[in-house]
Amino acid sequence: MLFSMIYNEFFLERKSTNNLFFMFFFSVACFLLLLFSFPPAKIIDITIFVGFFWIVISFCSVKLIENSFAREKEYGIYDLLYSSSKDLWLLFLSKIVSFSLIMLVLQIIISSLYFIFTETIISKQTLFFLPLFLLSNFGLIGVGILIFLITNISNIKGFLFPLIFFPIIVPILVNASSIFLTLILEDELILYTDSWMILLTFALMSMVLGINLFGRLIKQ
Repeated sequence: MLFSMIYNEFFLERKSTNNLFFMFFFSVACFLLLLFSFPPAKIIDITIFVGFFWIVISFCSVKLIENSFAREKEYGIYDLLYSSSKDLWLLFLSKIVSFSLIMLVLQIIISSLYFIFTETIISKQTLFFLPLFLLSNFGLIGVGILIFLITNISNIKGFLFPLIFFPIIVPILVNASSIFLTLILEDELILYTDSWMILLTFALMSMVLGINLFGRLIKQ
């Protein structure tokens, strides 16, 4: 049942090509702007790229979450979907998984562009990009969905959501940036065990809270 819900989320996202095109175009455009802002003889400073990378990802996660619920209301399936389903926690998990995979594709594209344009040699540690991206995405998307639903009852929800969301995800962005930088520079990963644990904590907490609170929040 979960897999069918994930497929449905992908199907709805595929129908909303404008949203996906905007995210990918925005991300690539920001990267190219950053690239050409440096003199031809210099490459992008790795610390600048890492900070830029996670800021862009966080903005795209906001766009993805907002458009998802707006699209469900536009298609007229919002009330039908959330009033008839008994397993609302499965809907929450399907959104986390599907959105995280969409973000993963975006992250692979941006990081690949960096390696190509800067001629950075890919090491064995880049294999850890996958768990880093997915773990960070679970935390970002999970926290984002919960905050969106909490702020959805406000009259200024469009402004309130990002205002609350960005300060809360600072630990995710900081620790994900530290690990990402470590992987690119091929430093010892064991030095950043705490950062991995913080990302894991955010991912697990968001999923546990979402499983228990999603049904109540969505019906408010």
